[in-house]
Amino acid sequence: MHLNGASERVGPSIRCGLCGRDGGPWHVKYDYPILRCRSCGNAFVPASFVPSDLEGLYSPDYFEGGQETGYPSYLADSAIIERNFSGRLARIAALGPSGRRLLDVGAAYGFLLKVARETGWDAFGVEIAAECARQATINAGVPVVAGDFLDVSIPGTFDVIVMFDVIEHFRDPERAIVRARDLLRPGGLLVIETGDLATPWAKLLGARWYFLDPPQHLFYFSKSGLTELLRKNGFGEVNVQRPGRLVSATNILFKLAAGAPRGPLRRLLSAAAKAAVPGHVYLNFGDCMLVAARRA
Repeated sequence: MHLNGASERVGPSIRCGLCGRDGGPWHVKYDYPILRCRSCGNAFVPASFVPSDLEGLYSPDYFEGGQETGYPSYLADSAIIERNFSGRLARIAALGPSGRRLLDVGAAYGFLLKVARETGWDAFGVEIAAECARQATINAGVPVVAGDFLDVSIPGTFDVIVMFDVIEHFRDPERAIVRARDLLRPGGLLVIETGDLATPWAKLLGARWYFLDPPQHLFYFSKSGLTELLRKNGFGEVNVQRPGRLVSATNILFKLAAGAPRGPLRRLLSAAAKAAVPGHVYLNFGDCMLVAARRA
């Protein structure tokens, strides 16, 4: 695989950011190298390529189409996003959590927290983007603290901690898992939703797989790799499901534009996304996994 200049800057191998063993060339996306670990099977962007101002990427523009990545219309899609979260919370409830105190890591604008509060959860959130955290508190009517989950003060312990489309953003996912474990009550659930790089759909698309999205997405997991990481850090029973989700037409066009070659097709798709095409569809390519792990 030809990695352009990125491979020369990385070298033939580099230590995996998750297990510490050797990672080798896998893909390049947006001029960022993504390496695949030869041992744990997960993938990662080398630390030397991670922007020093990474947290600054998550401005309101990230959620409203102001960047080539992120979301084109997060606020406008609130109704379907809340429907997706309602389904996720129903799946979590079916797993039999010991209580109803929930922490949402990466709360964004608080849509999950709003649904959780309305369905009887004692909910609390943390969000790294200060403006989003402020809006989330207003939208959800529950406390949302602004700051880095790895460092910010969070009161009490929880029966459920959710990280939906979040763990791939962390500079150090293992530290995030350890922090979650320490905040969970014995028997509590950590529920992670993220992409699965080992699925047929991800393999078919290769570097055009929508989930490969550096520098926002820094780590990429397989089912076995994420399960191993959880068990290594104090989690026992692991349940893996593959639910789909409702996706707006605008979001689909936006993702297609991001993956298209530069030229007329990309411009056409970008223009269509900005036109806010109405409607939504249910999609499930089997490449997203909902992983619930119980603290041992």
